[in-house]
Amino acid sequence: MNVKDLVVKNFHRDDPLHITLLWWLLFFTLLLCLWAFYTTLPSSDLNYETVYVIGIIGLWRYSWKFIHLIRGLYYQYIRYPILSSLAELSHKPSEILLVIPCYQTTPEVSAPVFKALIDEIGNFGVACRVVACITDEADLNIIEVQFNKLQQQVPVSLFIIDQDGSGKRNTMADALTLLADDRPVSKDSILILMDGDTILPLGILTKVSGFLMRYHDLGALTVHNKPVVKGNSLTRQWYRQRMSQRHFYMSSLSLTYRVLVLTGRFSAFRASLALSPDFIESLRKDTITHWRYGRILMLTGDDKSTWFYILKEQWKMLYLPNISVTCLEDTPSGSFISTSISLMTRWYGNMLRSNIRAIQLGPKKAGWFLWLCLIDQRISMWTTLIGPSLALVVTTYLGVKVVIAYIFWVVLTRSLNVGLIAVQSGQFHPIFVVLLWYEQFIGSLVKMYLFFHPNIQRWTRQNIDIKNKDRSVSHEIKRWLPHIETIAAFSSLLIFVLWLYS
Repeated sequence: MNVKDLVVKNFHRDDPLHITLLWWLLFFTLLLCLWAFYTTLPSSDLNYETVYVIGIIGLWRYSWKFIHLIRGLYYQYIRYPILSSLAELSHKPSEILLVIPCYQTTPEVSAPVFKALIDEIGNFGVACRVVACITDEADLNIIEVQFNKLQQQVPVSLFIIDQDGSGKRNTMADALTLLADDRPVSKDSILILMDGDTILPLGILTKVSGFLMRYHDLGALTVHNKPVVKGNSLTRQWYRQRMSQRHFYMSSLSLTYRVLVLTGRFSAFRASLALSPDFIESLRKDTITHWRYGRILMLTGDDKSTWFYILKEQWKMLYLPNISVTCLEDTPSGSFISTSISLMTRWYGNMLRSNIRAIQLGPKKAGWFLWLCLIDQRISMWTTLIGPSLALVVTTYLGVKVVIAYIFWVVLTRSLNVGLIAVQSGQFHPIFVVLLWYEQFIGSLVKMYLFFHPNIQRWTRQNIDIKNKDRSVSHEIKRWLPHIETIAAFSSLLIFVLWLYS
């Protein structure tokens, strides 16, 4: 299937030209109005020592981003082409194995997903075993029709698992167990974990097989994601902005054979590794230990569990920047703010829960650069809040002119940030500037809250969460203590900001 020609009802890659032009017009109109208002306000004396402190923090943040930019460009245009040329497929793997969880996907989504998958398997021409994890009868009919056509081209075994509603982890672990028990795999077999709303481009199996066949110390790899979104223009651009950032950081980290996550949308593994009992168990019953909550069973974040296992076992990982899968993003219902906060709660919760144990591996196992990035994840959620907090504090002393000056500062710095990412990804849109600040600010608030509430987990598309029915005194203390910690953290931040301005 030619993914570029793909049309799915109500899903869109980008805005029409007139909508993009309206965004540009709105962006510049707001800036001009703010500037006109700013010039009418009386001048005020600002404590420039405070500005210097903020400038130092900004210099550190943007120096770090510039390092990522240089590393990412070097990887994308120098290192990766060399690795790719050496990974030309000389002989195909013995077998391809696929696990595809499909949770309440509609026929208009399932049909192109499985047609693209069948086309790719047929073109690759290697024996294949596929486990489809479904919830709807409509999915079963679509899958069986497509695989009946494939039987005429390559040997293929199709297994169907009904999802029991206990979550994606159990389903995926059951699928891997089924494949492991069915028959042993050869050393050159490849296993792919992908979502049921991911459309594969032609040639992807050839490319990922070439890397895993050529580099024997490579445990897993992932690829670029291109979102096709069901939602309004703001939601669509938010996904595009996020994927641009992902491309930016993954390219940089891949220079040292590490990534931040083996994305569940599409990741390829060495089959002998992914079908090992330890890997399966780490997916089914992954836990973290917290000083207050004890052992927390991971509900979401299966892609962080697979990533941590590969990292812990010291296998190399790679990101293929020129290979893209198309992700059909059907966002939860509700306003943009409620939807984005819901998704960030899941994403950032997964990140924070996996972050601390990855840091505990130390730089020797995790790799120095990745280890520093993990520490930076912890620090940045606090530093991001200093700017807006300081602007609000200073406004109480000097008036609204400070807020407008801060908005111009945000536009300047986030435009620089978006520009750095655009150099790497080739993606730019005027609303990216606003969305980047929104995600940094609201995302930091979400991270701070989840930092003290690591037990909060909930699937956005499945009505599954973790509930504790214990009502003992000790449990009530545990329930209220994180709220007190959160208030204390925000108060400390406010005191620090007041100290900066004093």
